Amino acid sequence: MSTVTFYPARLRGSASVPPAKSEAHRALLLAALGQNPCRLNGFPPPLCDDVNAMIAGVTALGAKIEQAGEALYVTPAPPPTPGAPMITCHVNACAAALRMLIPAFLVRGQKVRFTMEEGLFKRPMDAYDPLLRLLGGTLERIPAHDGEPCSMILEGTMPAGEYYINGSQSSQFASGLLIALAHARNASGQPAQSFLNITGAIVSRPYLDMTLKLMERFHTGYREREEGAFTIYPRSDLSPESLDISGDWSQAAVFLCANAMGNGIMIKNLLAGQCLQGDARIMNELCRMGMRMVWCHQELYAVCPSHAELSPLEVNCSNIPDVAPILALTCATLRGKSTLTGVRRLTIKECDRLKGTIDVLEKLGVKAESSTDGDTLHVYGTRTLHGGFEADALGDHRMVMLLATAAAVADSPITVHGVEALNKSWPGFIEAYQSLGGKLE
Repeated sequence: MSTVTFYPARLRGSASVPPAKSEAHRALLLAALGQNPCRLNGFPPPLCDDVNAMIAGVTALGAKIEQAGEALYVTPAPPPTPGAPMITCHVNACAAALRMLIPAFLVRGQKVRFTMEEGLFKRPMDAYDPLLRLLGGTLERIPAHDGEPCSMILEGTMPAGEYYINGSQSSQFASGLLIALAHARNASGQPAQSFLNITGAIVSRPYLDMTLKLMERFHTGYREREEGAFTIYPRSDLSPESLDISGDWSQAAVFLCANAMGNGIMIKNLLAGQCLQGDARIMNELCRMGMRMVWCHQELYAVCPSHAELSPLEVNCSNIPDVAPILALTCATLRGKSTLTGVRRLTIKECDRLKGTIDVLEKLGVKAESSTDGDTLHVYGTRTLHGGFEADALGDHRMVMLLATAAAVADSPITVHGVEALNKSWPGFIEAYQSLGGKLE
């Protein structure tokens, strides 16, 4: 386990954030299921574990991925071979890759053994149970034993047709089905339209909308007849020859919120004009606090007006759960009570991220409490954050970034155990942090 001590320091300068995992996952899968090569731009090395998990998945499907500079060149998978032997695919700890790859393998009728880390193995996957029963398929779960990793063995075939999926756990299940069904075939082996009905409340609807917008760019059509009821049409044209992937707004939120706490960071690689990511809403929430967003030479800067005191916040985080912890830390530095609702889903992330956030805030000397139903977080702000403690990142990349940002504005250092969790989403975070003047050892 890697341990780093982060020291108080003012962060300033320009930095890039990694490519958006959510866009990368969907674009890689759509390109892999296409008919012609596609170049995806915006992938400076090193790639994070989650992007590598999807690369491993589409490679297992039969696609070829080559990296040259900051581009990934995707050669689509050939048609599936009936009766092909089972293949193995390691998805690391990436729930998004696993959830979106399952329908892709089903629509191709390819048996696959997913191997994974234990944390992912424990996360919910039962949204697919009714679908697999309908198809006569199986998803066998095998715990780690005798030195073998946790695994899930998927078997079954999904032809074009009408299907249902519960949308209340994660939008990733529905996103995977939308993409896969756009490539489904009928009993004659011809591309055919399908229907997907999303039941229950659709959580993280902006991520579902991202899927739909990327499907349009890859010329896979759909019509939403009513809320959550989709007609999905076969691909009407070739994949784009080239597609730009934006920087990740979930990661950008860390630096933008750091600015609200007194730092001065400009972010280089965000595509504001064609943003597909729901977490870009962080700009709106910071503006509601009193910040101003300034674009200068294609760099984004969050500015606190001179002599202005930022206001506490009331915000629904149900569609932006990944930015809730860093927003909570920001609120901890504001006078007064802030309320974050829609945070229950934080309990089923890489760790119980809600409890982890509350524990960090309390160690910083901030009063924070959740409601009895676990869906609301109250933060009572204070001017000074107190460091001088050690914390375990709990295997969660976002907890490392939360603690590093807290240390920069605290009155004394914070020692963080498990910093290697950053590899899941931002292996270059430490380098970016140091380039901005962050102090650590």
